[in-house]
Amino acid sequence: MYTKFAYRLTILSIPIVMLTIYALLHEGKYLSATKSNVADEKQQNITVHNSVKSIFVSTSPSSFSQRNESRVRIGQLTSEKSVVLTSLLDPRLVSTNFSPEIKMTKVSYKRVAFLKVHKAGSTTAQNIFLRYGESRNLTFVLPKIRQDHWDNVIGLQSTLNVRNILPPPKNKTYDILCCHVLYDSEAFHKYMPNDTAYIGIVREPFDQFLSTLNYFRAPYIFEKIKSQSKVLKFLQNPAQYENGLPYKWSMTNNRMAVEFGFPSNLFRQYSEEESLDYLRKLDKEFKFVIIMEYFTESVVMMRRILGWTIKDVLYLKKNSAQKSYSFADNTHRHMYERYAKLDYDLYNFFYRRLWSQIQKEGLDFQLELLYFDRLRKEVEDYCMYTLDKRSGYLIAASMWSPAFVISRDDCDYLEKNELFFVEGIRRRQYGFQKRGNLMEAVFSSWNRSHTG
Repeated sequence: MYTKFAYRLTILSIPIVMLTIYALLHEGKYLSATKSNVADEKQQNITVHNSVKSIFVSTSPSSFSQRNESRVRIGQLTSEKSVVLTSLLDPRLVSTNFSPEIKMTKVSYKRVAFLKVHKAGSTTAQNIFLRYGESRNLTFVLPKIRQDHWDNVIGLQSTLNVRNILPPPKNKTYDILCCHVLYDSEAFHKYMPNDTAYIGIVREPFDQFLSTLNYFRAPYIFEKIKSQSKVLKFLQNPAQYENGLPYKWSMTNNRMAVEFGFPSNLFRQYSEEESLDYLRKLDKEFKFVIIMEYFTESVVMMRRILGWTIKDVLYLKKNSAQKSYSFADNTHRHMYERYAKLDYDLYNFFYRRLWSQIQKEGLDFQLELLYFDRLRKEVEDYCMYTLDKRSGYLIAASMWSPAFVISRDDCDYLEKNELFFVEGIRRRQYGFQKRGNLMEAVFSSWNRSHTG
């Protein structure tokens, strides 16, 4: 009998020992909560409870919303594995940007000026703003039709002016700007209302440089340099091969800084202090800047800042090019860093700001990010692979969004090419379609050959 009693006592003591070990391991977290300056005892208990509860969070695909299981899904994959979310210990979250914490409000920004930077994922981002404005019948800043320009480009070497943009329709003011143009604070504020949210986008500079070369095939590199390794020859002394080319005309001389409107003297003589001064100015003027390498994180953060819905910021990847090139690779990055100091200042500054903003959002941001990433992939598969879209795709309500439906029209908008999107808006606003030109003919021919 004594033996049985001792055995039962041993079994009962095991949970107590385990709880004691757990408490010792998390003593610091517990004490920091209990020693907080919370006067109300009930509130202090809540604080302690949350401090322990947040140590381990297990979620599954069904924990965010209960979906209608009867709906038809094409190629759907489900997983019963749970996902463990742990604290983000990445040192990149430590930001040197001490700007005031963003205050989330229920007021959404209706007007947006998006700085569409070349070869930085900007076409994918632009589609978000095109859809948002078109679905609400908003007024866009559109380029004038010119023989020497693509009809979706306002300016490659100039900012907004009366010569390159159409005036707003009668009794209207501009709401959305998202076509290529150089940033100038005075010009943008002249044409855009005071309640406009300014959004930018940047990409790791060397990757942006390589993508630019691959797309534009700069003649002063690929035609004039007589070498088997033309790009490497250029990187040894870029100024020699730019050869007096005006900085606004170059696609390889700190191009992102050009499009963000950095002072012209900095392209002739770099000054770290002056570069930082201008970045502080941009910091005040731009509500948010997307980082291409963290596009999904950026979109979720932007949604919160703008006060838009989950549906508003869904996207499909556009104009995705190859990630490696025959003319240079990552081992040559250091050569470009020495040259593109303004672009690296720009990228590093807003890279730190993004992670500082995300860090302040806490665990709820990470949960929304997980939800949004899964949802975006679902919508992408539905739009691209489902043949019969007559009934639409139902998205149930979640913590971050009311219920909504992805319709056939939504899919068409998500997939729509920028050129045709802009021309449709042009017809709606001004009642006329652009004249045909050689560039459109070439594009249309290419599009038919790849879709037919």
